[in-house]
Formats: sequence, C-alpha cells, structure tokens
Amino acid sequence: MSLNWKFNVRIKMFATKVTTAAMATLLLATQTPGFAGSASAAQAEQVNEATTGENEQLDATSNDVPEGAKISSRQASENILRLFPLLKKATISSARFDSPNSYPPPDYKAWEIGFQITQGNHTSGFSGTVHAGTGEVLSVHLPSDILDKHVSGSDVKLTKAEAEEKAVALLYQAIPGLKDTEYAPLGDLYSSIEQESLFGRTEYRYAYQLKHDGLLSDAETVYINVDESGLVTGYSRGTTAAKYPSSKPAASEEKARQQFEEQFDVELAYISKDRSSSKQGQQYYLGYTPKNISIVPIEANTLERINTLTGKAVDEDSLQQDTKLQGDVTPFVPTNGTRLNVQQAANRVVTNFDIPKGYKLEHSQLSKGFFASPNNQVWSLSWSDRSANTSYMFMRDISAQVDAVTGQIYSYTMMQRIGPEQEKQTEEKTGKLITRKQAEKLAMNTVIALVPDATEQFRLANVIEIDDARTFMFQRYLNGIQVKDDTAQVQVLNDGTVNEFYTRIAATPEQLPADDKPAIGYEEAKALYLEEFKLILAYSRYGGYGLNNGQVIPVGVNLAYMPTRDENSIYGTYEVLDANTGEWKLQYGETGAASKTEPTDILGHVAEAALRNMTQHGVLLADEQGRVFPDRVITRGDWFNYLARAINPNMDLYYSGDGDDKLYADVTPDSPYYKAIKVLIDQRWLAGADPEQNLNPQEEMTREELAVLLVRILRYEKLAGFYTLSSDLPNIADASAITSKGAVSLSLKLGLLPSIEGRFMPARKVTVAEASQVLERLAKLQGKTDTFMSGNRLY
Repeated sequence: MSLNWKFNVRIKMFATKVTTAAMATLLLATQTPGFAGSASAAQAEQVNEATTGENEQLDATSNDVPEGAKISSRQASENILRLFPLLKKATISSARFDSPNSYPPPDYKAWEIGFQITQGNHTSGFSGTVHAGTGEVLSVHLPSDILDKHVSGSDVKLTKAEAEEKAVALLYQAIPGLKDTEYAPLGDLYSSIEQESLFGRTEYRYAYQLKHDGLLSDAETVYINVDESGLVTGYSRGTTAAKYPSSKPAASEEKARQQFEEQFDVELAYISKDRSSSKQGQQYYLGYTPKNISIVPIEANTLERINTLTGKAVDEDSLQQDTKLQGDVTPFVPTNGTRLNVQQAANRVVTNFDIPKGYKLEHSQLSKGFFASPNNQVWSLSWSDRSANTSYMFMRDISAQVDAVTGQIYSYTMMQRIGPEQEKQTEEKTGKLITRKQAEKLAMNTVIALVPDATEQFRLANVIEIDDARTFMFQRYLNGIQVKDDTAQVQVLNDGTVNEFYTRIAATPEQLPADDKPAIGYEEAKALYLEEFKLILAYSRYGGYGLNNGQVIPVGVNLAYMPTRDENSIYGTYEVLDANTGEWKLQYGETGAASKTEPTDILGHVAEAALRNMTQHGVLLADEQGRVFPDRVITRGDWFNYLARAINPNMDLYYSGDGDDKLYADVTPDSPYYKAIKVLIDQRWLAGADPEQNLNPQEEMTREELAVLLVRILRYEKLAGFYTLSSDLPNIADASAITSKGAVSLSLKLGLLPSIEGRFMPARKVTVAEASQVLERLAKLQGKTDTFMSGNRLY
C-alpha cells in the first residue's frame, strides 16, 4: 500500500489564496512534504468606508511602529507600491496589523494594507500583505479593474520564457540581497496541469524554491504571475518564523542512500489518466507507485522517516500493511431505489453518527453532480448549534452528503469551535480515553457500514495520530490492484467520537484496462525507480494547519534527505511509472498532454500553422495517433466545443457538476456538447437555454451559419441588420444566394471568413482546418473591437 501522508487527510486550511492556494492544494494531494500554510495572499473584500484623494490616502497609514513590528504601516504600503506602481492609481483604505485572514494564523507578524478602487457608484476592494519584521512583501495580486485598463491597450505578446525574465527581475526586487545561488525555479511543476487559453489574457505562472543556508526549503516558496504583456500581476511568498536546525547533517548521504534503497518498494496501481476531471468517461492505466514509506523524507540526523504532517518520526505501528477489514456491523446495503426525502436522508446520518444534543437540521439542498456521484442526486445537509458563541471563528457545525438514490453517506464532518473555551477544554484533557485498538475497530465498522463492498475492496492503509485524534486511511483494491485515489478515511477523537468520515470511489470495472498484466515487471520497475530517484539534503516543512477538532499543528522545519527525480527540486515525486510503456507520467493527470502531442496529419497542409496553434492551445484534441483530421467537415456541436475550449481549455479539469436539466430539446446532460454549450450560454455567445427548441448540434456547419454565429460572438447582431442588400456585398459573385447578408458582410470586412475566388460559397461545409483559421483570426481581434474579449479576464 502506498503511504501518502498528504492525501485526503482533509486538513482544513483556510488560507485559500489565489496562486498560492493552487500550489498548496497540489502539495496537499501528494506525497511531497510541505504546505503553503498561512502565507497570506491578496483578498478580495468590501471596504465599508471609502477614502478618496491623496491626503485621505496618507491618513490610512502612519509612521507608528506597533509592538511586535519593525516597520510602520506607511513603510509597508510604500514597499507594496515600489513593487507594483500601478497600485498608485488605487486608494489605500486601511492598514491592519497582526490581523490575518487565515486560520491558523501565521507564525510571524504582518501588515495587511487595504486598497480600493471607485468608479462611479462601484467600489471594489482588495489587499496585500507585508512582513512586519523584515518589510518584505508577502502577497499582492492586481485586481481586474486595474489590469483591464492596462492590458486593453497593449500589443506586446511575450513568450513564456521572455515573461519569466520579468518574474525573475521582480523576485530580486522583492527579496533584497537575493543571489542567483539562493533559489531554484520549479519549472512547470504546478502550472503544467492547466492549459493556456486561446481567448482571454494569457497569464504565465512561475514558482521558485528559496534556500536557507544553501539548502532548498519547502517552507520558503515564491509564486509569481506575469501576463503576456510583461506585467507582473501577482506575487505570493510562503515563509515561516520557525527555527531552522543546523544545515550540517549527523548522518551521511551514503548511509541515507543505503537505508533508502533497503526500504524502497513499489506497488502496481490503477491510476486515473485525468483525476481532476469529471468521473464520466474517465479512464485508468496501470502504473507503479512507491509503496509505504518509500519516498517519505529521511531525518538527516537520526535517519528516521518523518511524518510530514507532524514533523515527528513515523510510527511503524501506523503502517498497517494493507490490513483487511473486519467488523461486527451490518455491511452497507443501498436503499430500494426510491429517492429519499430530506428527512430520510437526515435519518441515515443520525443512525450512523452521534449528533450532539442541541443540534438542529438547518439546511438541506438536493443537487446533482456531487463529485463522488456525478450521475445521482445528492442531499447536502447541515446541523448547527445556535447556542454556540458566534464570536468564535467557526461555529460548531455538522455537514453531510447523502446519495438520494442509494442512501450512501459520502461525507460527514463536525467542525469544532475555535476559541478560548475549546482551547481550555483541550488543555484539560489528560491521556487517551480510548485505545488505539478500540479506535481502529470503530473506524473499520464505520467504513463497513457506509461503503459498498468495503470488506472485499478496502484495506486499512495507515493511521495518522495527532494528539487528540487518530485518522484511519483506507485504500480501495480491485482485482487485487490498488485503485489510486479511491479511498475512505475516518477520524476518531480520543473520546471515541467519529469526527469525520469521507469516501471517494470513482473507478468502475469498465474504466479499468482489460489486461491487468503489466509489460514491465516488479523487479524492473523497482530498479527504474531507484535509478531515477536521488536524495537531496533540504529543509522539510511540517505543520501550519488546523484539524476539524480545533487542534492546531504549529509550523516547524526538519533537516532531511528528500527523495526526488529532479536534482534541482525537492518536489520531484509527482510522477509515476507507466507499467506498460515505461513513461514517467504526472500522477494527477496531465490535461495538456493532448496539446503537447505534435499532430501527425497536418504537415504541409495549407492551414498547418493554424491547426498547430489550435492543438497547442487545447482547442483541437488529437486522437491517440496524434491525428486531428484537418479536412473533416465539422458539426455545429464541434464548433461549440472548439469555442468553449478557446475560452477555457481546462473546463474538464476540475469537476463542477454537469447539472440535470436539458439545455435544449436535443442537448441533454449526456450530450458530448453539454458542458461546452453551458459555457457559451454563460458567455452569452448562445441564446439562453430553451428545452423546447432544438439547437441541432449534430448538423454539419456551413460557412453562412458560421458567419451568423460569429456575429453573435462579436455582439453585432443588430448592426448586421442594417446590411440586407446584395450591394452590401460588393465583389461577391454569389451575393444573391446569401440569406444573412449582414452577418456575411461583417465577417468579410473583419477578415474572419474571406471570399474564395470572388465568391463566399454560403452553403459550403466548414472543415476542421477552416474552423482553425477562423478561430485564429478571431483571437487576433481581441481588444480591437468594442466588445469581443475587450479587457476580458476569463477563467
């Protein structure tokens, strides 16, 4: 069983901050140690009292240096403006010291400088943070109100490599005295999953690992966003005040390597090709992943394996070595298929969990598209104790998700209050109230009672113990092979309360490869891993998060030998070995993989450049042989898919629910165009949904139909109504055959659909190649018309 200390521990990290949060989530979901923790990023917030004018702006800050700080709020604001001079156009509306917008709060003091922009009756607010001790800017993200004005007039188009020069320049400016030997770029580590869009403003993302005393530290990470015009749009830095141990290890790298090789093992697993997308249509492949503690960091002085949540040595007893489930409860049985009402769903929860006295069911919502069951309706329920002190950061709420058809409980969480009373109760606790064995039995019984086929398909993988609670991690197996990411977990408090339950079951037998015999054997796979993996002496961060029971794990740093495939990075554990091809693949999917594949059937084609551009931007998806079939006639539905992916090529990357209502009479939720059409309706590029009308997505598209749809995108429908005569189409020999003369006229004038030897050919069918050329021309119109994508920041 692969030990994954970060996966689904369901730690509640409330500092979800723009780019930093994206990286933190990725780190949380892998075996790589470290969290983005409390590094605060710019928050969008409403400023109640507007201040305008230079004098009032200065009054929002002062030269006072409060206790615990080494700089004033005025110095903090000046440091932000030095890095981001465009913010001089905004008004400084507030300055708050040591008042973090994250839980748990960071282990350092910071200034939060509030800005606001007022345009007529509209006011938007945002903020940046500055370290109150060092004066270094920790986070700023430029708001769209400023970016739109800057970008709309820029014709500069930098490549990713050119834009990185801007990022590096800001890095040196943000961290005075930084040397080129004191950081390492993380490359495409966290941005390669997402694909840059054809439409909208292109923004590049960069990450840099900082060093402490010459060693990489995952407690010190910088994230920088730069758009294609060269403007730095965002900056976030994770840091800590934790004491660093000496950089001189007591144990040699040679001894660490010897132990690493002795303990290293691999395991065959079914791995999703695209874990983050909707489960519908998802496919799996066979891969080898490290087993047990194989790539857990090794403490550089004791050579003990480190639990990267707590920073403590791994308890060997917590490694259950795939223990089969045994219990004395009735296994899960689905309901009879009749949809549960809210009370029946709530009763399922009350029957399986102890809802404390005083809690009332206060919210219920029936919806389709819960990630664990995208095809079924799911009840979302919550109970609250309104007698709780609302001055606490969180009320003691209980939430649960129940399948309305099967009655299966997907999750249950009890959020503890965080405040003086809870802290006092924690301090008064002495010893464990139930034994490890009792807690394990309770966890197993919970999984058996709530998860289908639990005794046949699930095994206890490992246990994480943190003072007041134990979290039991269960792994799913099919055909005797681990199903990566199909898990269940149960958190049991020391008083015997089940505080949290969560399960994710995505794989079905139909999605698994037919042949479960890998081309690469176990010994060869293990040898390939050992050949690839290196040990890097570095600093491993732990802690900096809060648990559901209110317990806070403080931030700390260990000196460790960290396994990695990249000698310049401590995050080289994201890839797994394909058991058939021998390729190294990103463990959590590579949505951009199709776009990185060089098309095999476009060389020498008249539209080769446009076709390649569309594949690079994820608009066209090549098949497994790399073919895009450039001369194939497209349907209206194909065009809708192209348009939607031009706006957001990552629309399948993160599951957000497909809905259960048909958009048109011929566009139901199971349609391959459903998601795309929802995107286009939201963008107002298609008229609103009408279940009684047909959209005809299966019909082949003509050039005249394309012209009409282009005018809709450009918001020129009414303007097109003024061009209705054949004379409005001069030099077009077949003007009389055109019905939508206005749409065709505008398409010609804008160069989107040029004539062919003096004729428009309205009935001619559109091919993949021609659609690619039109999309490329449309992209070049961005910012040059009154409406189309002018200052638009999509997704």
